[in-house]
Order: sequence, then C-alpha cells, then structure tokens
Amino acid sequence: MKSNYVITVTSLDRVGIIAAVSEAVARIEGSIDALSQTVMSGHFTLILSVHFEEKVDTVALKRAVESMGKPGELDVMVRERTTDTSAEPAAPGPEKFILTLTGTDQKGVVRRVSSYLAGQNVNIEDLYARAEDGGFLMIAELQVPATCHIEQMQSELCGLWRDEIMSVSLQHENIFLATNQVDFSSHAG
Repeated sequence: MKSNYVITVTSLDRVGIIAAVSEAVARIEGSIDALSQTVMSGHFTLILSVHFEEKVDTVALKRAVESMGKPGELDVMVRERTTDTSAEPAAPGPEKFILTLTGTDQKGVVRRVSSYLAGQNVNIEDLYARAEDGGFLMIAELQVPATCHIEQMQSELCGLWRDEIMSVSLQHENIFLATNQVDFSSHAG
C-alpha cells in the first residue's frame, strides 16, 4: 500500500539542494510526484510531494533529508499526505484562471488581492509575486467557482486600486496557454 508525504525544506541558498533532497528520497526508494522550488532573498524554499510503496517513518524521512546538508543547514518538515477523496473541493465546479497583475510597488497588494479572492471563494493554487526597482509583478493560478462572473471579478480586481497604476488581467487557463505558448516544433531540424 502506497504511503504519501509532503516534505518542505528551507535553507540559505546554495547549489545542489534539489539534487541532495531528491537523492535522499531515492535512497529510501521513494518517488517524487510534484515539486515546487524558489529562491527568495537568498533563501531556498522547496515543497515536494513524494510516495513510497510501503509506510515510512516521518522522523526517519526527515532525518534522511536533513543528513544531505551540513548539520543544521536544512530545515525540514515532513507530513503524511492523506488521499481522502471524500473532501469537498474548495469551490463547486471550479475552473482554472490565470491572474496577472503589474504596476508600481505599494504596500498591501498581496493582502488586497488574496482577501478579495477569498471573499469570492476562489482558491489560489500557485502564486508568484515580486517587487523590484519600484515595480510589482504577481502571477497566480486560481480555481474559480463556476458561479463567479469573470467580467465582474476583473472589474472589481481593477477597482482595488483607485488612484494607483496597476494592470490586472484575468484569463481562463486555455486562453492564457494559447496566447503564451511557444511552439518549438517548427524550430527543430
């Protein structure tokens, strides 16, 4: 019977952390199902979903990953991941949308957007936000309930910034992919 776990790792950034963590999982015959990693302000963050054919002790798994760094270097958390299929989705009949927001940096952008979305029962599945040189960029993958009116949501998101310069785009995932996909097949040969 498969056992599933979520592992998070944080550390000061350095070359080779993903290689080391994936090696630790492989050594105890695990398989990585999904992985998300970023470096933020010189700090490495990683979250991965793994599975094993047999149950693994979470403390032993934590120690195996920690052992791949210098003593105290890798902060590791391991949780068993349940596969409860009876849980209701965050929103009924959700569809994927991509939200992009660009403009001048200001306090509270993430708070305003995430609070608005939570109030609409929209689940944020993936979020990237960065402020740099006075500018701000946010890209979010959303699960939007079928009951939401997209045009109204787009308008209300734009309305969060009355006098500030901010560009907001909310596109269905299919439209986003069609307009942002690069075809490499025509360049082969």
